[in-house]
Amino acid sequence: MDNKSLFKKTEAILYDYKNLEIKIMNLDIDIETLKNSYCGVAPVSYKERTQSTNKFNSVVENEIIDREENMEDLIRRLEIEKNYNVNLKKKIDNALKTLPEESFKLVELRYFKGKQTWTAIGRKLNMDKDYCCRKRCEIIERLGRLIYSF
Repeated sequence: MDNKSLFKKTEAILYDYKNLEIKIMNLDIDIETLKNSYCGVAPVSYKERTQSTNKFNSVVENEIIDREENMEDLIRRLEIEKNYNVNLKKKIDNALKTLPEESFKLVELRYFKGKQTWTAIGRKLNMDKDYCCRKRCEIIERLGRLIYSF
């Protein structure tokens, strides 16, 4: 991955960091809902046939077959997505722990507490806005190398 795309990808994930925990919780809810979804028992229904056959249709059997074919695959995909997001959050948290306090404050003000202007961030950190922008580039590159190490 080239430096420009790594920078953009890292910055995008930092802007979306506060939503990551919500995504994980919603995926848990979706998985649990799918595992618990079941229509219940219904009477056997026979459909009109034009020729003789030994096949019969049961709402319950059809539901079980559909569930086996579709639900398990969907649950597996949701669990993979959840695991990806959990691991990504852990990687971000670990990478953020390596930052000095000043750098972490810059990231926090810019990415986690709303997109503040560089002038406002500079004022809060007692820094020049140009220095904040340069520092941002260094921080994002560092975080990108730690989060996306392979």
